[in-house]
Amino acid sequence: MKKITIILLLQLFGWGYSQYVEVLEKGNLENLSPQKFMIPLQNQENYKSAFLGRYKAHYPGTYLGHLFTAISDEAKNAGANAYYIVSFKEGDKQNESELILDTYHIRDSDIKDQSLLIEKNRIYIIGEPVLNSENTSKFKVNGARKEVKDNTFATVVIKENEEVKIVKGGITGMAVWVKWKPEQFNKFYSFSGIGIDGAGFGANGMGVGINTGRIYSVDPDLGYFLIRVLKESK
Repeated sequence: MKKITIILLLQLFGWGYSQYVEVLEKGNLENLSPQKFMIPLQNQENYKSAFLGRYKAHYPGTYLGHLFTAISDEAKNAGANAYYIVSFKEGDKQNESELILDTYHIRDSDIKDQSLLIEKNRIYIIGEPVLNSENTSKFKVNGARKEVKDNTFATVVIKENEEVKIVKGGITGMAVWVKWKPEQFNKFYSFSGIGIDGAGFGANGMGVGINTGRIYSVDPDLGYFLIRVLKESK
């Protein structure tokens, strides 16, 4: 029931902001099949022929992750499976948050090449999706106390042959265990349920044992976007 609730909340974010998504420029690709994922693209200058369109999402005082979800939903339906961040800015109640993405449809072999460019065996804890806040969420990594500020992320590096245990809460709290594996894709979690398991890099959830509750898996596509636009919590 909790997972269904999270899915519905994420869909509501997309539907609520979709009317504020604009297509600024269209490429020459047409009649593509809808895609299940949209990954970050590096060396985008090498993929001009795969350009699908430039999207802009905007809304006052909005979390950038919600704008990404709104663009992603439309772009994936149009056939996009990769994106490049053109620009972004965070607003407040009087000023709009804004996100502009270039989207692409790249080949399976290119997706594999892109996956080789990202760092592996990292865990990212995404802070609460609240702008202009100094609040923190506390958790433990292998018994050590950690915290992540709202609208930031924290990084945990999984060392070779290591198993990492992340705990949120006290004796009755929830836990996630992640074992190191060669070339294992990164994992993304939050304590607010801002995301869900999804497709993209590391979609199979390799090496994870999770007791769901107050620790939620964040969709990898959303996670990879957030670590590119949010500051790291120190």
